[in-house]
Amino acid sequence: MPTPGDRRLVGREREQAALRAALDATAAGRGSLLLFHGPSGSGKSLLLRTAGARAALRGMAVSTARLARLDQHSAMAPLLAALSTGPHPVLSAVQAGSLAEFADRPTHWSRLIERLHRLIERRAAHSPLVIVLDDLQWADELTLAALETLLPRLADVPVLWLAAYTDFPVVRPTRDALDRLPAAHAEVVPLSALDGPAAAELAAQLLGTVGPEDIRRVVTATGGIPALIERLVQLLREEGRIRTEDGTVRVLGGHPPADLARAAAPVLSGLAQQTRELLQVGAVLGPRFSLREVSALTGRSTMELATAAQEAAAAGLLEDDGAAFRFRAPLVHQALHDSLLGPVRRALHAEAARLCAAEGRPCPETIGHLILSGTEEDLEQGAAHLEWLKRNEDSVPSHEREELSRALLTQLRRYDPLATGPVRTAVRLFLATGQPGTAHRMLDAALAGAGWETDAEAEAFAELVEVLLRSGQAHDALRHLRRAAEDTRSPARRQAWLTALEARCLAAAGNDPAHAARLARSAVVLARQTADHASAALGTALLAGFAQRAGDIGTASRLAGEAVAGGPYGAERSFGWGLAVPALVLSSAGRPLDAGEVLKAWRNATGEQAWGWAAPRWHLARSVQLWHCGRLADAEQEAQAGLEACGRLDDPGSRKALRAMLTLLATVRGDLERAAARSASPEGPPSGSVGAFPALVGALLLDASGDPEAAVRQLAGLWADPERHTWLLAADPLVLPHLVRIALRAGAHEQAAEAVDLARRLARQSPGITPVTGAALHSQGLYRGLAAPLHRAVRVFRGGSHPLALASALEDAADATRAQGEPLRATEMLQEAQRIYVAAGAGLGAERVRRRTRFSPGRTVGELPAARRAPAVPSARAAEGTADWDSLTPSEVRVVRLVAEGLTNRETAQRLAVSAHTVDSHLRRAFAKLGVSRRVELARHVLAHTSK
Repeated sequence: MPTPGDRRLVGREREQAALRAALDATAAGRGSLLLFHGPSGSGKSLLLRTAGARAALRGMAVSTARLARLDQHSAMAPLLAALSTGPHPVLSAVQAGSLAEFADRPTHWSRLIERLHRLIERRAAHSPLVIVLDDLQWADELTLAALETLLPRLADVPVLWLAAYTDFPVVRPTRDALDRLPAAHAEVVPLSALDGPAAAELAAQLLGTVGPEDIRRVVTATGGIPALIERLVQLLREEGRIRTEDGTVRVLGGHPPADLARAAAPVLSGLAQQTRELLQVGAVLGPRFSLREVSALTGRSTMELATAAQEAAAAGLLEDDGAAFRFRAPLVHQALHDSLLGPVRRALHAEAARLCAAEGRPCPETIGHLILSGTEEDLEQGAAHLEWLKRNEDSVPSHEREELSRALLTQLRRYDPLATGPVRTAVRLFLATGQPGTAHRMLDAALAGAGWETDAEAEAFAELVEVLLRSGQAHDALRHLRRAAEDTRSPARRQAWLTALEARCLAAAGNDPAHAARLARSAVVLARQTADHASAALGTALLAGFAQRAGDIGTASRLAGEAVAGGPYGAERSFGWGLAVPALVLSSAGRPLDAGEVLKAWRNATGEQAWGWAAPRWHLARSVQLWHCGRLADAEQEAQAGLEACGRLDDPGSRKALRAMLTLLATVRGDLERAAARSASPEGPPSGSVGAFPALVGALLLDASGDPEAAVRQLAGLWADPERHTWLLAADPLVLPHLVRIALRAGAHEQAAEAVDLARRLARQSPGITPVTGAALHSQGLYRGLAAPLHRAVRVFRGGSHPLALASALEDAADATRAQGEPLRATEMLQEAQRIYVAAGAGLGAERVRRRTRFSPGRTVGELPAARRAPAVPSARAAEGTADWDSLTPSEVRVVRLVAEGLTNRETAQRLAVSAHTVDSHLRRAFAKLGVSRRVELARHVLAHTSK
């Protein structure tokens, strides 16, 4: 009758035949010792359990003991324990205790063995006896000596000794005793890993009715080691990755289980510390390594490492291919690599890279180690290697150049089958060294081989699509996403993210915005059903962007607030795209302080590796936010930092936008020469929806240079389809009034009227949104030359947070006010506009106000005598607030402005290069002078006095 263990004894026909023969011999009245010898995980214990079950079915008495490491220090303990177990033990508890006392006295050992002989013989007279000793390598010298003595004495007694042992770690006396046992009537049956067909059969038994590809993946990962196959299947079941569909069992995903340490435990437990260290260093070097390489990394001699290598080979973990060692099971290689502490692992990869470079190894191997090291210095070395390849491509065989990306991908996936982070880093290096084609080939190969059946695979797939999208390949990203969307096997929790990504791709490619919006809404619904907060945030951010493109700034502002309400969900996964859009929308909607909080949370939530991808976009959003706050110098600094970050990453969209931002800032600050140099982009003329912003900035520069006709021509593409560029026209309250001004100067009244009409429609579409309402009033008053709407625009902008928009409205209101006979009031408006321009650093506007209107020769607006100023007296509250603000010292103002941005005291101290105590002191004094107690109130003061 078969036993339960028989089903799993696959590929062990020879071993089972030896076992049957031994049981038959015992039943016939002969004694023997059958030793199973093999590495951990080869199935020795299963064979012993099966043998015990078969012996019991045949009516034999079975006594069993499994030895442990400490048993080598306890004389005769494991053997006495075995003989006192079972339903019909050889020894009673009293007898076992008595014999244990003999075991403690070496002079009594011969008497002890003699008594054992008699007791075993007496018990075997009733029925054949099977004594099972597992892990015999932990036996003490007395137990092994007793076996060596008892075997020949019991040769004619029906006693079968069954034992299993491995070659490590065994001390010398035990090793010698184990080697002597075969000479004492023992048969040794060696066990090794299963061959391919047997391993496949075992996997099929454990999994059920599965496809050949699933079986192949399991067998390949485990190297045919039975215990690893069983453990891998167990962990896959626990992770829910073995699923039955229509009577067929499927294994989801081709990556190892999350708990690699537990997966490899059956073969790694019990290893000596030196052996484990050798294997860990070898795992860093790769699936194949030599002792010389390990010696170079560890500083130990090859002789010191030889014993550890022999133990690892005896344990079945390494195979000797004649020149080097190779890990038998990729699962073990990955588990050992993963078991190292992160800093240790990265340092070893850095040393491995230097070793590869010194030996002239293939570039993918060297660059792979540098990427896995991950330090900035090592990544610079990786870029240097790629630069050398690019400069010397004629001396590199063409097939090596073409296969570089694929070879590097293979190298990285040897350590982690998903390898998303390392692939991102590799792509960034290719882009930074001017090899976008190689970067795109690598991404395409990575995505072509990527799965999406498990959460881990789907997340890795989505991140790689993000990288492809980030590098400007929206159409390729869409192709891969649609391939995934057609497969219903992707996990429901990741469907929302994949759907949101598809909507992003459509938006980036400019294809079917209505369908993209439907996909975004669908992604939000799916995300909320599965509690996927990151996907819900991204989908909501997408909807905010679509609302802004449609000119509905109110809805866009509300959705942007919803997208960031729960925190910076998925910031790293989307490289911050899901936060960049809300930050830009909030700035456009007159909420720059909220935008600043979003940007701060985004930066804090982004790790250093992902920051390389996010930096250009973050600096652009930060520059725009500072522009809305009227902090032009800071905005220029951020835009410059973003442009420098683009130099390390091929990001044409961000680069064009940042160049345009720098051109705009230089223009508004009055440095027209530098603005002209900025606008001469080496990337060619602006085009597409992204190109509308550079085109607009170019028109502003032409107008500032005194050529409004050329500015109107520059805007021809925008006026040809203004609806397509609504997002840009509504992005800043300065844009539409300035377009009206340019058109009027150039005599293009039709365009001016169209700008006014568009501003009015946007205001009706977004009631209550200060920048939009103010821009509509400003445009109307400017076009018609009416003071009333301009005055209303000034009042609206006073309640907002865009000082430059207020200053511009004040300028035009001053002209209309003077035209209706109120010169003194007009002068006051110009004075206020000039103060705003000067505080913001807007030299162009400040100079324009100085030149624009003078009441007497040689006297500027700022020099108007007090006697001729308007008699209007500010309210007591306003006068008091101004006096309080003016009482702040320059140091206190600097601290207050940074704190109002949302910086902590420590961050403010770091920014100003002072101590946190100094910042705290300045802040307390500022609170006292301004009469406030909360930072929110402080921020209101900053906004109210930004223009002063």
